[in-house]
Amino acid sequence: MDAITAFVDFLNDTSFDNLPDEVIDRTKRFILDTLGVAIAGTSAPGCKETFQTYTAWGGREEATVWFYGRRLPSYTAGLMNSLLSHARDFDDVFDESALHALATTLPPALTLGEKEKVSGRDLITAVVCGVDVVVRMGLAIRRPLSWIRTATCGGFGSVAVAGKIFNLSKEDLLHAFGVMYSKTAGNAQCLLDGGLSKRLQPAFAVSDAIQSVALAMNGINGATEILEGSYGFFNLYEHGDYDRNKLTENLGKHYHLLDLSFKPYPSCRMTHATIQAVLELRKAHGMSPDEVEGVRAQVSPMVKEMVGNPFVIRENPQVDAQFSIPYTVAVALTKGDVFIEDFEEEAIRSPELKSLADRVEVEILDTLEAKDMQHAAVEISLRDGRRLQAQTEALKGGPKMDMDWDACIEKFRKCAAFSASPMDEAKVEQVISDVKTLETLKDVSTLVSHLVIE
Repeated sequence: MDAITAFVDFLNDTSFDNLPDEVIDRTKRFILDTLGVAIAGTSAPGCKETFQTYTAWGGREEATVWFYGRRLPSYTAGLMNSLLSHARDFDDVFDESALHALATTLPPALTLGEKEKVSGRDLITAVVCGVDVVVRMGLAIRRPLSWIRTATCGGFGSVAVAGKIFNLSKEDLLHAFGVMYSKTAGNAQCLLDGGLSKRLQPAFAVSDAIQSVALAMNGINGATEILEGSYGFFNLYEHGDYDRNKLTENLGKHYHLLDLSFKPYPSCRMTHATIQAVLELRKAHGMSPDEVEGVRAQVSPMVKEMVGNPFVIRENPQVDAQFSIPYTVAVALTKGDVFIEDFEEEAIRSPELKSLADRVEVEILDTLEAKDMQHAAVEISLRDGRRLQAQTEALKGGPKMDMDWDACIEKFRKCAAFSASPMDEAKVEQVISDVKTLETLKDVSTLVSHLVIE
């Protein structure tokens, strides 16, 4: 049978009582992390413009657009909340498959959860289930990045979330997945071309998933051999190059939310291994940018293709910078850190950073697997003749180098400083408290009310 039936059974059978304490705790940390980067997303290019576009259309006031406070139809509010979560490229990531999971699972969970007045326990359960669907689909794919899996796999995760919120029957869940498959999209070309639509693709998936669930609840059906049919997802989108066992192995026993990574830097995860190595060398040797003659970074083929080209500023400077090893290396060497302010246009256009970025070369390291993001080798050549070398073997923020509550709260507070409108300190602390005790909330609307900046 098509693997989608295993997902349907998993969603039907899973409740909050099934979840281990470590899964619940880590889920809450990821929820706080996502809300923090969403606050910073309010001032990111494209978010205000998208908000203005959809508010001009209006519609039934069903759910809240976080921080802006405007109530819109659920599928529109979900789209906006996803866009805010992903716009800074500072949200979680699943390193093995180069995808983000919370950007397509928390927005529909909290958007629909507000509308349906669900409990914090049910919200956590929905997010955990949605993440498992997204990650398992991504994990099964063997090919390097071509589709943006945050969008293609994420749409199915969004359906899983909505299905849990509405407590759909197995039949309606299957129909919702089938309808969603007819709407599945998300390409990597917009990433390569620096388009703002890259950050919108997961948001489109969330909106489409909410619509798909609504249609299924009203009797609309779709494909049933959704994942493994002759023209199912894995055969059509991934040329049949997938590992079926990864879809269902330990389903309901191991929750893949435990395998996600927090992001310490607000740029594509594929840039992090080189950032980490450069920061290590800078801390150990204390060189200034003027001392650097050149930098050579060696990475996997996928990383080279996606973020290893010479740094060029095009129509959307922030996107160009977020997806550039040369630029992020230049920032790391210059500042000894990489944070949100480094991706504002004034910083990106710094002649000093551009000069240093031009001295960074990115090569393929043949010993790395095609889609490896964990490893990188960096060599910095100094003008005095020294050559400094470092290698990255594990990324910060991952399960082996986790962010605890203190680190998550610090990141949340730092992100809040980049809100388009000032967020009251008391409200910041209230959101932190709400999330830390989320399983005790009887109605997640309480949390949503604290996400409105007045």
